Amino acid sequence: MKKIKSLVEYDIIETIAEGGMGSVLKAREKGIEGFEKIVAIKKLLPKYSKDRRFVSMFVKEAKMVANLVHENIVQIYQLNKSRNEYFIAMEFVDGISLHQMILFHDKIGQRFPVNLAVFIASRVARGLAYAHNRRDSNGVPMDIVHCDICPHNVLINTEGVAKITDFGIARARSITSSELDNVFAGKVLFMSPEQAAQKGIDFRSDIYSLGMLLFFTLCGNSGRETSGSLHEIAARAIENQIKWEYLPASLDNDLLTLLHRMLSNNPDDRYSNTAELARDLEYYIYKNGYGPTIVTLSDYLREQMPGLFSVSSGNSVLPETGDFTIVMDEFKNLKPEVQRESPPKSFWQNVVARWKK
Repeated sequence: MKKIKSLVEYDIIETIAEGGMGSVLKAREKGIEGFEKIVAIKKLLPKYSKDRRFVSMFVKEAKMVANLVHENIVQIYQLNKSRNEYFIAMEFVDGISLHQMILFHDKIGQRFPVNLAVFIASRVARGLAYAHNRRDSNGVPMDIVHCDICPHNVLINTEGVAKITDFGIARARSITSSELDNVFAGKVLFMSPEQAAQKGIDFRSDIYSLGMLLFFTLCGNSGRETSGSLHEIAARAIENQIKWEYLPASLDNDLLTLLHRMLSNNPDDRYSNTAELARDLEYYIYKNGYGPTIVTLSDYLREQMPGLFSVSSGNSVLPETGDFTIVMDEFKNLKPEVQRESPPKSFWQNVVARWKK
């Protein structure tokens, strides 16, 4: 048998997120004999699905990431088309984004544990190191750069595994610079100076963005002033303005030195490869013989977010960011003693029921 043909059907369950250019849906992949698998479907918004430039970038994202198989990268399953609209079927991550996790801690007035923040950064570094070192079928380096490493694009599943998602604006040798010219993409607050200046970038730009992500996780604030226009924020990124005073005063010098190297203005002063960065992050948390694992992170999330992280069925039920903010406001309005002891499951079940309406 040299070829197998089949038709795959997806039942859309709900919209997970909708961004500037596309949307992500939770879907049920259907097979024979009652086979089902929960997946995520990413598709372009209708207004972009007829723009050849965006379609080309979308298709190349799928092709580029299709063979990236790593536990810290969201897996791509299939690129297909329905009713003349392209879509990507991908791994569904049952969990929470790092952005939502940071928002939760901000709402309850609590800092995220340093060892867990570094642990998450180390897992992202491992995923990036794998992508940065990928070669094509001919053995030629693919020179993949994610270009949008930020808390929104790091997901934590219920098992405590961090996963990088959304390679939508990633650059690779196979994507010509002209395809990305005039596309000022990515989260400016996390951009390297060279990316904000729209200059040539390589893997070291991702290392910088990961440094900003770690900074944000450690203190709950962006490393830059957020006021003003997009142009003004980009100018601060180009000048590498960083509010080092936002970091906890208790942060030790070893970690501070590591952050300074990741956030160096000159790419040559950053890490020479991402695997070296991953090793330094791991050494920081494991140098005393034992440190956090995925179980540590999973247990911490279940303790901090009982019911929100997993209400009853084992599937997380996280709302859109706006609704999530409202729920966190409700949480903050609970009596302090209830917050400290964690709200009863009925509280979470009630808010989840309202999300589902």
